[in-house]
Amino acid sequence: MEKKRKSGTAYLMQLAGKYKLHLFVSALFGIASALCSFVPYVMVYRSILVLLDGEGNALRYGLIAAAAIAGKFLCSIVSGTFSHIGAFNTLYNVRTQISRHIAKVNLGFFTDHASGEIKKVIIEDVERIERFLAHQIPDVTSAICAPVIVFIYLLTINVPMALCLLVPVVLGLIIQGVAMAITGKQMPTYHRLLEKLNTAIMQFINGMPVMKAYNMTAESYRDYADTVEEYNAFWKRCTKSQGYTYGLFVALVESGILFALPLGGLLYFRGALPMQDYLYFMVMSMVFLSGLLNLMNFAMMFSQIMSGVGRIQTIMDLPCTTEGIQTLDRAQPYGVNFEDVTFRYDKIDVLKNITLSLPAGSLTAFVGASGAGKTTAAQLIPKFWEVAEGSICIGGKNILELKNDNLMDLVSFVFQETFTLHDSIYENIAIGNKEATPQQVEAAAKAAQIHDFIMSLPNGYKTKLGEDGVKLSGGEKQLLAFASVYAMGPKLYILDEPTANLDRETIERLHDQ
Repeated sequence: MEKKRKSGTAYLMQLAGKYKLHLFVSALFGIASALCSFVPYVMVYRSILVLLDGEGNALRYGLIAAAAIAGKFLCSIVSGTFSHIGAFNTLYNVRTQISRHIAKVNLGFFTDHASGEIKKVIIEDVERIERFLAHQIPDVTSAICAPVIVFIYLLTINVPMALCLLVPVVLGLIIQGVAMAITGKQMPTYHRLLEKLNTAIMQFINGMPVMKAYNMTAESYRDYADTVEEYNAFWKRCTKSQGYTYGLFVALVESGILFALPLGGLLYFRGALPMQDYLYFMVMSMVFLSGLLNLMNFAMMFSQIMSGVGRIQTIMDLPCTTEGIQTLDRAQPYGVNFEDVTFRYDKIDVLKNITLSLPAGSLTAFVGASGAGKTTAAQLIPKFWEVAEGSICIGGKNILELKNDNLMDLVSFVFQETFTLHDSIYENIAIGNKEATPQQVEAAAKAAQIHDFIMSLPNGYKTKLGEDGVKLSGGEKQLLAFASVYAMGPKLYILDEPTANLDRETIERLHDQ
């Protein structure tokens, strides 16, 4: 039975987890802050009654107004504190959950999705959640709830005049609904273009050496230039389509007095509205809907948030790789067997009915033309992909029956394209074995033929790598990758053209290890 997908708001609250309480408290104090902002106007009304009727204490009303203003700022501070605590902790939880989850999905996810697309979800879509939770929730709840409470109070003074102030509210909500419908249709295009732009920018940066070699500018890099132009054209269309609703909404929010002034005058001359009430409604007609101004950008923001939350949910709903419950002793040598293995990608058989045996302690090379499936076959062993038919066994056990952590303990992979952490050389070598001693790390580096190079650096094994540290060549990165797998101890080594950037002498020394 297919799992029912939650709505965007429900899933967002699920992501908030235990911090939903913080958001609820923030909303309550946001409403209290908005209500405090209306108290001075009530006190103005009371003061008018004092001036006209001579009853009451104007000084007391002034003190209450001052206290309300102080209360407004205090409630606003408390509301902001709780909303930001809830928002930033939610961001941390969401990014942690996404990172942990995508680490467990098949490698095909990263093949089917560009790095710019994944970056957009983890960075930008999640970041918008912070702005929504920290700012939009308290603002919107106060913008909606406070006028409702004030409206109830106005009903106790004069029902027709109070109902009159609802006219711009109803018209404003209609305009807001139209705006949300427009932005809702535009959001898929927005996210698609932003993902495309992120990918194009990353490709442009990574291809900078080639760009300089051919004296190319950003404008001459067509993928990048076309994407920027397309993104710019999209926002121009959005601005044109939303400008009318935006302007109408602002005009309606500010137009309360246009409805209250003539009706109030009519009621006053008929004797159905006292002068003090007429004056008070004139004042309230100008400030009653001021809180609704917070809703102006809500349509665009809400559509972006919900679309982004949907994309987060899509990633989190991806099935994890199959995991068993059995384990093998990592200290023992094991052979690998393919039994009638078939693997499909996009419904096309990449490998079909492959049967082979790789005995423990043996060295086997996959040789074939580019695209023959050599890398794919190697990646099936650590379960980067799952086979469509047949089975792969290590030590006689199907890899689907093994725990994923145990399988990773048994297999080491050295890719043609290596990756280094922005950390010390020592940490890069010990990445797969946190219990490795300095002696083991040094021995692994010697076996990988990179110890002498490391010692030639000013800080030796403490040398930092990355943007702010030493930048390694392709060959040096590959040797570092060899050192990291050696530091993990006896394993099943899977090498995907790991010597592509090495000289022949170094390759021969590695073969002797």
